[in-house]
This record gives sequence, structure tokens and C-alpha cells, in this order.
Amino acid sequence: MERVLWCLSKNSRAALLSGESSPVVESLVWTLKSWWGVQGVRSETKTQMASALVEVVDWSPDLFEPTSGPGSGAEDYACECVSELVSCSMSMGVPRREYSLASKVLHWLLPWRMPAYDNIVRRTLGVPTSWDHPQAYRQVAREIFAMARITAQDSTWVGSLEPRSPLRAFDKCAWWLGGGNSGTAAEVRDPWRVVHRLGLEDH
Repeated sequence: MERVLWCLSKNSRAALLSGESSPVVESLVWTLKSWWGVQGVRSETKTQMASALVEVVDWSPDLFEPTSGPGSGAEDYACECVSELVSCSMSMGVPRREYSLASKVLHWLLPWRMPAYDNIVRRTLGVPTSWDHPQAYRQVAREIFAMARITAQDSTWVGSLEPRSPLRAFDKCAWWLGGGNSGTAAEVRDPWRVVHRLGLEDH
């Protein structure tokens, strides 16, 4: 499933760099919603959020490149992008603040720059449930980037599955510690179906 998401992510780049949405970008949004169990999201959201993505990030080839570690201002940049994607999506018709979905979409497009966010991550990191999404996401970003800086000198622990990003690895750790070890993962019989339907190569 992660290989499929990474395939969709990489194939979304050309459209975003051209300043436009595409069926691949929409499929990335909707596949993340479906596989990651984001509840209450209307089908129109895939088009609205995909279009908002074009507006909220100054897309450039450098953004997609791996980084040696988070630089100064990494937390601010991540928080700003997620907040703007949520706001822009709502201006295009999304009826509620989709912080979880927005963070996941940006995380998979820019896995070296955007921490993922949901209730499992919040619970694992001890973020109070009473905090509103912007404050909670900032705390998540602060803690995830702090850990990424500590481990920046040794990338062997993140494994071999692409994207080999510490932020991706920390998200998997948070999921495991927050309930993934109890067998709560989504099961998809044919994860490559979405790739083949779009006419993409499955690698």
C-alpha cells in the first residue's frame, strides 16, 4: 500500500509543477482518505483539495528532493502549508477543517518536510485532546522535527522502503504505538488497482 501511495505521489509532481490539478492528484487525496480511514469526507473533497494544493504551495523541483535534516523554520513551514491547505479547501467548498487529510496529503507529497497528523499521532505524542487542530498540529510538528534532528546523522533506521524519510518512519512508529500493533490496519485486496486504472507504471 505504501508503494502505491508513493507511486501516486511521484506521478502527481508534473501536474503540480505545471500549476494544475490532475486525476492522479485527486486519486492521491481520495486513496489517502479511504485507506487511512478519514471519516465524514465527501466525495467532492478530492477535487476541491486537489485544486487547493495548486494554490497553497509554491511548487518547485527542489521541494521534492530529500533533505539531510529539518532546517530552521521547518515547523513554521509545515504548519503554514497545512493551515493554508485547510483554509483554501474550505474556500473551494469543503465543509469542515480537514486537518488530518490535509496533513496526510502534504506528508505524502513532501515526506521530508510535512509531518502527518491524526488522532493516533496525537495520542502517541501525548498531545491534549482539548487542543484545537492548529495548536495540536504545531506541537506534533515540533516534536517530530525534534526527533528527526536527533536522528539526522544515521538514516539506516528508517528502513529501505521509499520514501526513506524520518518523518515517514516516525509516522509509522506513532501508528504502531498508537494501536497498529493491535491489527487495526486497513486491508486492501488489490492496492495497485488505482495505479492501473490511471495507466501508471506500478513501480
